[in-house]
Amino acid sequence: MEMKTFYVPTKDCELYCEQRGSGPLMIVMPDGSNDAGVYSAFAELMADEFTVVAFDPRGGSRSLPTVDVHVTPEILADDIAAIIRYMDMGKASVYGCSSGGQAVLMTGVMYPELIKNIMIHEAALQMDTPLPGAGFEFIKTFTEVYAPHIEGVPPFNVACSISFYPPEAYDAETNARLDKNAAYWGQWYLGTIDSHSYSAEELAKISACDFTVGAWTPAWMPYANIATAERGGFEWSWLPCSHAPHMTCPDLLAAHCHKAIHKYD
Repeated sequence: MEMKTFYVPTKDCELYCEQRGSGPLMIVMPDGSNDAGVYSAFAELMADEFTVVAFDPRGGSRSLPTVDVHVTPEILADDIAAIIRYMDMGKASVYGCSSGGQAVLMTGVMYPELIKNIMIHEAALQMDTPLPGAGFEFIKTFTEVYAPHIEGVPPFNVACSISFYPPEAYDAETNARLDKNAAYWGQWYLGTIDSHSYSAEELAKISACDFTVGAWTPAWMPYANIATAERGGFEWSWLPCSHAPHMTCPDLLAAHCHKAIHKYD
């Protein structure tokens, strides 16, 4: 399928975007890979019915900001809103995974007038784990113990999932981007993108939301998402996948998202 690339200006940054398909607007917000390219298979599957725009969030090597600041869900919500307004196609369906899930949840809270529905897979909700902050300690300890023994895959990715971004899945250019993006994410995202816990009052501002969680993911992350979904009165369901369903089961993820979007027609 033909892909169009373009940039959307937002505060201190121009966001690299990839557009496929035609029909109602769908925005794909990546996880901490900060790279639209790793969502290509999923975007192709969604583009049979939708105009799909995936983008490199700020700090991705193709969306470098002019000013570096610690990134919060509010900053990324502003960026998603800027893309929706730039496309000028009315309300959008928005999907987000991990740190992207945090961004999409905040977009639903801050910009309900721009949103048809949101779809979340395992948002980085560290403060909603069974022991608040346990996820941070898990990642920190895992990295300290296993970093000397792992080659080719960032320990953070292994800590979160199985076969998250195996180097053999991508060409040298994409792997180089992912390495740069991971370093930026670790410095400017970790600890600020994942610390917001959504109150029932905030979640009530979101009119349409569906969660998925992965059966392969360490239990603390599904727990946090299930707790948040139930606090908001939203539906949630399991997928037979890791923290990255766009890698492990893009067809099942696309089927879920098609169904979720049409539920709100």
